[in-house]
Amino acid sequence: MSRVLTTPEPAGLRLALADGRASLLLVPRLGLTLPRYHFRLGRVVHAAAELDLFRVQTTLLLGNDHTGSAELAELRTAAGLGEADQGAALSLLIVAAQARLSERPADFGSWLVAELPGWVDDAQRSPFWQALGARFYPADPAEAERRFGADWRSHLAALLPRQTLYLSFLGEEAERRVLDVNEQARPALTALQAAGFLPPVHARIDDGGPVLAWPVPSAR
Repeated sequence: MSRVLTTPEPAGLRLALADGRASLLLVPRLGLTLPRYHFRLGRVVHAAAELDLFRVQTTLLLGNDHTGSAELAELRTAAGLGEADQGAALSLLIVAAQARLSERPADFGSWLVAELPGWVDDAQRSPFWQALGARFYPADPAEAERRFGADWRSHLAALLPRQTLYLSFLGEEAERRVLDVNEQARPALTALQAAGFLPPVHARIDDGGPVLAWPVPSAR
């Protein structure tokens, strides 16, 4: 088994396999200096027995539910690794990060979260972005992320509606792809699920990618 190396960085703690196959950044607390926004997925039921009506609508509500949580960010694997090897390498680092949180929950909070990029088509277009974000921010989101990093989504949130949104209003493709991941993120998704991360109930506000969460056992 590869050794896990830890290196302090300004944003957190870098965990990397000694053989260079994978690395990630463990961030202690989210949103304490710049708010981190996600959409929480909920449900609204419309029912009327006399009309033979029962309809469940998925809703999106912008919020800061993960403020104070720790985060696994910048999940990276070496070029040339197959999907199974990528997942195995990331799993070692995720388990190492979970162990550190369980030992020192006061430093990291009671939840560990991980954002994964949402689904895009062959032209790298996100149906979720096209249906929602692009209506409020007409520029290229990829360029915005290159300029501002992950913090750009906090700035984007200032432009988005604060009211509850019906997901179905965004169209069939956006509704179908919310909480889905792009192909490059599938090994990370598999590794997080294997490590006990819960099914996502939050989505990224730009591309609708899943935000998975793991409750720190000794902190709850």
